[in-house]
Amino acid sequence: MKNTFKLSLAAVLVSSAMAANAGISIVDNETGSFSIGGDVEFDFNYENFDRPNQDQRPNAQDDYNFSQSGRILLEFAGERLTSTGHVFQVNVQPLMESSGAVNLDDAWFAFGAQDGWNIRMGRFEAFDMFPVGQDTFLEYSGDTSNDLVSSDAPYVYQMKEGRGRGADGQIMYSQNFDNLYLELATMIGDRSVLFADNKYHDAAITSSKDSLLVRPVIGYQAGNFGIAASMEANLIKDAVVVQGVDGDVDISDRKGYGITTNYTTADWNLIANFAYMDAVDENNMSLGLNALYKGFGLGYVWAENEYENKKIGGYLDGKVGVDTVYASYEFADVLQVEDFSIYVGAYYTKVNDKTSDQSAVDVYEDKDTGVRLRFKYFF
Repeated sequence: MKNTFKLSLAAVLVSSAMAANAGISIVDNETGSFSIGGDVEFDFNYENFDRPNQDQRPNAQDDYNFSQSGRILLEFAGERLTSTGHVFQVNVQPLMESSGAVNLDDAWFAFGAQDGWNIRMGRFEAFDMFPVGQDTFLEYSGDTSNDLVSSDAPYVYQMKEGRGRGADGQIMYSQNFDNLYLELATMIGDRSVLFADNKYHDAAITSSKDSLLVRPVIGYQAGNFGIAASMEANLIKDAVVVQGVDGDVDISDRKGYGITTNYTTADWNLIANFAYMDAVDENNMSLGLNALYKGFGLGYVWAENEYENKKIGGYLDGKVGVDTVYASYEFADVLQVEDFSIYVGAYYTKVNDKTSDQSAVDVYEDKDTGVRLRFKYFF
């Protein structure tokens, strides 16, 4: 096997110099494979931000944004098959951004039985419990991150707090039983990074220690219809603590639940999602619907945060809603190249403040609109 990979590296240099094609298979035989691939993705973006009382708000954004963003992703994937029916896999995905930053998407090692159980460790994403379809451009008024809790914005919860790609590592077991799929993903390490500015409900984090997040998933596929259910929770007590009304409050005591369903045909892909988070002094609920038909995608995400002033105090009391609509269209096989597409995408999102007039924090009813032109090429 060592000789195989030495030959593979030499073949990489030769293949790269000779031609540019969609994916390079260096080794592909009965004992395994090694390949290099990736994709190029560049966007031209325009966003308009409707911000009431713009001049009176700290860290206020401009009323519009026009930018170009993008990245080049490389994927190195290896797989070895044994005569005993086992498999060993490795995957690395360096990410070079147009901003000049260099990051990493996936970096993992896995082993298991062919078409059976599998154990994966490293950096990766587990099962997607809130897929949003062809989300060429999808942002949310308020919190514009899918996995970051911010004290000055509502939270669009999407069952992603324990999904993966954390800085401190993870391990996951998965197995298929015909149409049934089981997965148990875990994340370890410091999860105080979940809370923006080291605050929760405007209360500063006073102490933190390593967490252990568990995220079991069970899925079933019957013909064109599929369904999956999951939950995620931290098992370590007092992993992230703030000062509350009556002393220390463990804000890492968070439990999330989710269900996703899909129906797929030759022309249609329909997805419905539900997610619910039970957290300290707040509950977050999200519903998502999206459809894809012959290159045209349309989606809607509704989210509602219900806040209470009990354990921490001095924050919101009542409900805040977020409504988001997004759409996109794919022009496939541009220049008659199968792996080259151009996407046009847009979104509209707004915040609805239903909190009590006595709330200590103001919620701004922001309205955002965005349009994007994306160029994407798989190689």
